[in-house]
Amino acid sequence: MKKLTAALCAVLLVFCMFVPGAAAAGPALGATRAYCIIDADTGLVLAQQNMNEELHPASITKVMTLGLACEKAQGSWEDTKLTVSHEDVYSLAGTDSSHIALLEGEEVPLTDALYATQMASANDGANLLAEYFGGGTIADGVEKMNAKVKELGLAHTHFSNPHGISDEDHYTSCYDMAQILRWALEQPGFEQVFTRNEMYTMDPTNIQPVTRYFSQQDKLRIGSSRYHITSVKGSKLGYTNTARYSYACLAEQNGVRLICVTMQSELSTDKYNDVRTLLDYAFSTFTGYTDLPARGVTAQLPVMGGGGSLGTVTVSDPGVRLLLADGLTAEDVEVALELPETYLLGTEPEVYAVYTVKGGTKQEKTSVRVEAEVTGLAQLLDGSTGVELEAAKAVKPKSRVLWLLGISLGSTAAAAAVTIVVVRLLAKRKKRRAGRR
Repeated sequence: MKKLTAALCAVLLVFCMFVPGAAAAGPALGATRAYCIIDADTGLVLAQQNMNEELHPASITKVMTLGLACEKAQGSWEDTKLTVSHEDVYSLAGTDSSHIALLEGEEVPLTDALYATQMASANDGANLLAEYFGGGTIADGVEKMNAKVKELGLAHTHFSNPHGISDEDHYTSCYDMAQILRWALEQPGFEQVFTRNEMYTMDPTNIQPVTRYFSQQDKLRIGSSRYHITSVKGSKLGYTNTARYSYACLAEQNGVRLICVTMQSELSTDKYNDVRTLLDYAFSTFTGYTDLPARGVTAQLPVMGGGGSLGTVTVSDPGVRLLLADGLTAEDVEVALELPETYLLGTEPEVYAVYTVKGGTKQEKTSVRVEAEVTGLAQLLDGSTGVELEAAKAVKPKSRVLWLLGISLGSTAAAAAVTIVVVRLLAKRKKRRAGRR
């Protein structure tokens, strides 16, 4: 009997390990392999299923492509034209992929390339954009895509092309793609492109005499569709035989902004129905933000500069505004500091407050990192101005006076320069933090 009981327990344990979403706080989906819902403001994970599983993304890849193009353009599109290369067109031969029939040598306004890639999911448009932000070939653009993945600290993504045609070395996860979309939404002009619902008209070019029209393809955003959801503001669809159906969107309701990504839905109808299920759950569970004031958690951080130690500064938690499930309070959130061993003057301090939500069955137990407060740096710099550097101690007595004079002047100038750099870095951090709130 004991052996039978043990065997049954083992079977139940294995079953629970492989039931999708069995331990997750959100809905368990059967027809969709993986999903992730995050707060668009902080990136906090709210609900998920297999969110770190590496899957083929299909055309939601273009979120990264569009984001990098917008990052490079910095909102200045009007006077930029791109010339279509041989590779843009002919690298897609035999792939049966979506395109807008670009021709080699065609001169295309950057604005047209952006909307064609977003709305028509044009793979030739994605190639053109990759050459633009890569500064050369499509491969250069893909290299930039993977460099951005590394910069964002994402562990489950690698791109081998800018459009999403399935390849063994081309994969991402729902969590990674949600964070990529969150980053892209911060780039100038991206949200404007991503959320456009009206038809877009592309005028004739130097080679192509016809006018091309791009329309919204997402049924969740088409008012006459039975799948229409008013909260979905922007989205990107994806499909290949290998990847099946993928979806990434920005949704907003009553001031709450969410990012939702689904991957490997078996059917198009599964994709739409499951996204509706997820958004209905999220907007009924997360109805408002909770302000968490600073808890007074502090630590001392040694500061290095001029070849030696200058003292310490104080790092503290700044407080944060989090999207918590109804029924959770600030008491369900823990905070800790994350900082390096030392802070080198002239660089941006990598200091963070890590807020961990203990949501139980109501919300995923996940963390979010926000930039911590640094105090005492200005006073430290004032106190270090004119301090004798270590190099001066080894100078012979006869030249010591002149050497010290030079060192003193140099130290003062260097300290002033470093002060300016540090003040600017801290101002940028405060501006970014204000923007996120």
